[in-house]
Amino acid sequence: MDSDVIFSLVQNAALLLAMVFVYDAVPRKQRHEYFFLWRISVGTVIGGITVTTMMTHWEYLPGVFFDARSIILGVSGLFFGGLPTFVAMVIACVYRYLEGGSGWWAGIGIIISSGLLGSYWRYYRKSFIADLSFKELYIFGFILQVISLLWMFVLPFDMAINILSRISFPALIVYPIAFVLLGLLLSRRLEIELDAKIQLQDDFIFRSQFNVGNIGIAISSVDQHWIKVNPRMCQMLQYTEEELLLKTWAEMTYYDDLQTDLNLFNRMLDGEFDEYEMDKRYVAKDGSIVYTHLTVACQRVNNQVQLVIAGLLDITSQKQAESAMSKSQEQLALVLDSSELGLWDWDIKSDIVERNDYCAKLLGCSVEELNDDARLWINAIHPEDRLEVLHAMDKHLKGDNPQYIIEYRLNTFSGETCWILDRGKVASKDSNGVPLRVCGTNTDITDRKRVEESLQLAASVYNNSSEAMSVQDSLGNIITINSAFSDITGYQEDEVLSKHIRILQCDRTSKNQYDQMNMQITETGRWQGEVWLKHKGGTEFIVWLTINTILDNKGEVYRRVALFSDISEKKQAEHIIWKQANYDPLTGLPNRRMLLEYLGTELLKSDRNKKHFALMFLDLDFFKEVNDSLGHDIGDQLLVETAKRLKGCIRESDVVARLGGDEFTVVLSAIKDHKGVERVAENILSRLAEPFNLDNESAYISASIGITLYPDDSSTIDGLLKHADQAMYAAKEQGRNRYHYFTPSMQEYAKYRMLLIRDLRKAIVRKEFEIYYQPIIELNDSKVFKAEALIRWHHPVRGVVSPGEFIPVAEETGLIIEIGNWVFEQAAKQSAMWRERFGVAIQISINKSPIQFRDEGESFVDWIEQLKKLNLESNGICVEITEGLLLDASMGVSEKLLAYRDAGVQVSLDDFGTGYSSLAYLKKFDIDYLKIDQSFTRNLESDSNDVTLCEAIIVMAHKLGMKVIAEGVETEYQKKILLEAGCDYGQGYLFSKPVPVVEFEAKYLIGLTESSNEKGSP
Repeated sequence: MDSDVIFSLVQNAALLLAMVFVYDAVPRKQRHEYFFLWRISVGTVIGGITVTTMMTHWEYLPGVFFDARSIILGVSGLFFGGLPTFVAMVIACVYRYLEGGSGWWAGIGIIISSGLLGSYWRYYRKSFIADLSFKELYIFGFILQVISLLWMFVLPFDMAINILSRISFPALIVYPIAFVLLGLLLSRRLEIELDAKIQLQDDFIFRSQFNVGNIGIAISSVDQHWIKVNPRMCQMLQYTEEELLLKTWAEMTYYDDLQTDLNLFNRMLDGEFDEYEMDKRYVAKDGSIVYTHLTVACQRVNNQVQLVIAGLLDITSQKQAESAMSKSQEQLALVLDSSELGLWDWDIKSDIVERNDYCAKLLGCSVEELNDDARLWINAIHPEDRLEVLHAMDKHLKGDNPQYIIEYRLNTFSGETCWILDRGKVASKDSNGVPLRVCGTNTDITDRKRVEESLQLAASVYNNSSEAMSVQDSLGNIITINSAFSDITGYQEDEVLSKHIRILQCDRTSKNQYDQMNMQITETGRWQGEVWLKHKGGTEFIVWLTINTILDNKGEVYRRVALFSDISEKKQAEHIIWKQANYDPLTGLPNRRMLLEYLGTELLKSDRNKKHFALMFLDLDFFKEVNDSLGHDIGDQLLVETAKRLKGCIRESDVVARLGGDEFTVVLSAIKDHKGVERVAENILSRLAEPFNLDNESAYISASIGITLYPDDSSTIDGLLKHADQAMYAAKEQGRNRYHYFTPSMQEYAKYRMLLIRDLRKAIVRKEFEIYYQPIIELNDSKVFKAEALIRWHHPVRGVVSPGEFIPVAEETGLIIEIGNWVFEQAAKQSAMWRERFGVAIQISINKSPIQFRDEGESFVDWIEQLKKLNLESNGICVEITEGLLLDASMGVSEKLLAYRDAGVQVSLDDFGTGYSSLAYLKKFDIDYLKIDQSFTRNLESDSNDVTLCEAIIVMAHKLGMKVIAEGVETEYQKKILLEAGCDYGQGYLFSKPVPVVEFEAKYLIGLTESSNEKGSP
């Protein structure tokens, strides 16, 4: 070994150690904006060290010298990375080039190969540089020197051989060792850094888990005292850290778990193990139990436990859920054991069926016998049902049906047959979806089946019914009929058996109605309504038909049952009543109700077609004089002839109506301008001015006509009628026999109405109202057990204001709700007081308008509650409603009337015959009383149409289970006619006008009480 080479390496040793200093000086984490600056700076320093090393070289020949540059650049590439090494290589190469000499090529090659080889090895090792071993470093250093020696061959061969012979040994032995030493020094420093980083991460993780984790952590000494607890531990046990540090964990342990924990803790102290786990309960500060999963580990020093760390995971919610689940399972088991429900569990693979005691009870054997033989139950199924049962189970197992459900007969061991409802479902499948287990229930439905059979047998009872009945099969073919069917249709049983029910159809019932009927029967199994049928003799009649469907065990149509009754006479009576209610019996013209309906239609049509129409209000001038002088018969003839002349003055599309007395209206539709209206008005005036020849008498009249236009004057029916009426009075005031348009000057009435509304609001607050009572008399014995409550307004300035004046305004403004509630409250209290004071149950009738029904919301419930508080739930109050209300389903009429019925409130239909009279609605709603309007009773005579109408109303009402009250009875003759017609009650000035409560008591109650006391005295 050449001593000069060794001496050169020793000189370079200090420079090699400088690499360690540079490594320590470089920050491991540079800010991004300074990263390359640091890398270049480090490379510059390493380049400087390399140049310095090259300056303390061993020179073999001029221009050929050796040093430790390969070691420095190899280490740089391995530990410092590519960029610093590249900078150092550039500096070293420049220096070597400037040094010159014959060996500069070889010197630059050694620089480049050493730096590249070190960088490549760093890339190859990636992040595992701290794991470099002595062997690996030596091999790398040896390879590095071999490559450096190979660069000698760029020199002349003889020179290269001489050089190699002198430096090969130190280069391959000493230089690798120097590389190893430097590499181990740097790798150890890197390893120390990594260990410190890992320790820092561990400390961070522990601190994070300790302070913010969801696990309670406690460090304790071997004497069980807590040294440190984390916030989660305090939160779990509801103590502060200071409080817990004063306690031992044994004090906080639930007593049932303490001994187990102590045993494990002592065994750990004895060295049997270093950690243990258990589920443990602690007692929180508020006394509640905290369930935890406890993990305990210890730290030993010289084989002695110094510290104990415990981790507590709160599992209270899980334990509570498990406890609730266990309780539910126990309850379910208890319910199933105590219920009459058979349970079965079929293991398909082993073909074992386990059934409970109730299954054995159904079959009549022991549960052991039943479970020992899986075929015992199957064999007991009725032979006719067995194949169907097996088929149903097979379809469920194949997935065709989501559930196995079937009803079948079971032949028990006692010889009886019972019906079973069998339900089941696949409970588990294998990985291929093949069912492994089916669970289900058996229910005894024998009683239900007997009821079904009884119901079917009971159908024969209807053979004696007065309603026609027929039973058809699923196709509509008649199977049987009762005698009433033959009486109504004319067909005998042998004439219709096997015939389709459509033999009764007639053309008066449309195909569309039949289609809707069939659709509803198919969807719901039921239909009900009116339909026209054909008699055997060809006549047609209308019936009320009800069709019901009977299903078989499979849910398919088994039978259809049709019941119907002939309602022809009822419909004729309805038509008579409807005509009497909608047409004037004298002139045959539409009356007020029909006019209102027509006006409603005309409004819609005009809005749709963007056209106007005119409404004329006619009042006959001097009619009263003709009527008084020539008699009522002549007056009636005059009205009939007037109606004819009016109809002759209008188009077919126009309408003439009689409102009553000598008042008529004319509706001119689709008018183009005022001229057409005026032409009709002038024609009417001209025709009515012509003399009327009536029974050899001549009569002369004229007319005053008020005209209003839609929509110019008003957009409502009431507005049009009011304005036309106002215009008519203006025509009369101007001298009669003329027409007058509605003008804005007529709005004075509106001002009056506004003042009336203002005063009405004040009246509600000031309680200016009083209730008068008009008795309702029992016509057969003149007893009084009913009265109608009628409101009176005592105006501080105007005096008594008529209800007819302010009630319509109250309805239009909504004040009727408050007024109506006040009237009800007063009447209910009065009825209760009379019952308590006089011992007499006086039913008080209260008028309730459609406006109240529409706008009262749920306040009607308050009425019912008030009746309950007053103990008036037994017919103490009767609510009077109008006919039109029954037609408006949007107000919830049916529900409210039903609620009144349940509360003991009776319902009376007021002014019957003047509104929308319909027997269908009378039948639908539960009405107690019909009140015949005074317009029918006012002119009752023995041979008048009003008598006929009243008799029809009374008979109809009684047939429907209703009582009848006649209003406006003013003469004994009227009372006699009504009594003979069968009317139940009367009300009118014949008996009494409405009177204050004191007068009513004095007249009808005080005497009744004294009479009762006298009868009861000894």
